[in-house]
Amino acid sequence: MPPKTRPRKPDSEPNLLHGGKQADTCPRCRFPRNKKDKSKGKLLHGIPEVTDSAQLRNVLVTIDRNLRQDHDLMNDPAAVFMMGVLEAKIGGREYFLIASSGQKADPWIQEKHLNGISYHQGDWESANPTIPDGHRDWMTIRGEKVDLETSIPIADVRKPCSAVKLLLGLGGKRLEWKSVEYLRMSEMVFVGPEADPARMRQWHGKGATNSWTAHSCNACEARIPYLICDVPANQIVD
Repeated sequence: MPPKTRPRKPDSEPNLLHGGKQADTCPRCRFPRNKKDKSKGKLLHGIPEVTDSAQLRNVLVTIDRNLRQDHDLMNDPAAVFMMGVLEAKIGGREYFLIASSGQKADPWIQEKHLNGISYHQGDWESANPTIPDGHRDWMTIRGEKVDLETSIPIADVRKPCSAVKLLLGLGGKRLEWKSVEYLRMSEMVFVGPEADPARMRQWHGKGATNSWTAHSCNACEARIPYLICDVPANQIVD
């Protein structure tokens, strides 16, 4: 009989990446995302990679609990969506965004679903920007226009995913771009009691800490690298 082993204690550190690793080459500026500016001694990309965090995962748990107490939502057979939360500190200011996937004019997550969030209570705002209809005229987190590679299938380009909404929502603020201290994001799948969870189960996270959180879908993985590039346009050589 094999010896008993104690269960592994979960990590408290971020365990999922969204949009690739910092060692990847950026498709917008063509620089490695971990490349340093020799003259300034800092990274060209203020956000070389996007991780999740334990605090954001707990925010999603609270939202999920509130969603499941919403009787109208629980009776909706179409209630299958991805929800995401983002926190960033840029230029000394903090930003906290929430988004849910889908084409609905009114997002799945409403103000009433934010009750009980203890992490930065009262600071969360909804992001529900319009997703561009094609490869042109997207917006980076810096608020600059960017075109996606035409090799990305148009069906993927048009997907109204929560991760992309969060990044477009941040870019839409047209922030004065100074130092970037951090940008973190977590996602989670919501599946109503009458819905078939099979097609959403594939996005369950693969990290050691929380397998119930979600990794971004293929469509987001293709688009996120363009959106998190904060290299100024005048520093990019075609």
